[in-house]
Amino acid sequence: MENREKKTRKNAGIQKPRIIRSFYETILEEGFEGASIAKVSKRLDIQSTLIIHYFGNKENMTLALVDYVVEEYSKIFKKIRAQRKESDPKERMQSFFNTIWSKPYYEAIHIAASLSVISVSFRNHRVRKKIEWLYQQFKTLLIQELEAFFDQKGMETQNVERTANVLISMVEGSRHFRHFFIKTKDINQYNRDMMMAAIRIVHNQSWQEE
Repeated sequence: MENREKKTRKNAGIQKPRIIRSFYETILEEGFEGASIAKVSKRLDIQSTLIIHYFGNKENMTLALVDYVVEEYSKIFKKIRAQRKESDPKERMQSFFNTIWSKPYYEAIHIAASLSVISVSFRNHRVRKKIEWLYQQFKTLLIQELEAFFDQKGMETQNVERTANVLISMVEGSRHFRHFFIKTKDINQYNRDMMMAAIRIVHNQSWQEE
């Protein structure tokens, strides 16, 4: 009995990530509404009942997909945290911006899947809470880096949280919508422009004065 349970857990550990990855790829091709359990099972050449066995329904698959998205971005945030070993907060801040305005960050999750998950969050409280948690992790990390930078420079800032809110809006806004107005050949220059604008916002806090 114990060996059977171990084998079941092992199979789940192998199959569930494959199913979620296939769900993700089906969304890219069919859109969220078109990404049915039947289409996912056909893509994997498995029975739909196996997916139902592991997830129960599409809502639970969506929650698992959000967990997958969170995990992918958590890897990037972990990399940023590791940069804290660098002694100079200015270098860390530059490295931070280099990371979040880079191809690996933008392409960690395809924009189509990202927007699909966001759209679901407006009608699914559980999905919304997971996305809120992810952004809170991003915001907390950014505030910590800003505070270290300002402390080292002896700079005063009226409100670090406001600065973090503006920077996150810049990052996520450019990630989600650059596809509609920036040509592929201009992406690298666009990313550099966004980084320079972010750096100026951090260095010059006069914009917070009312």
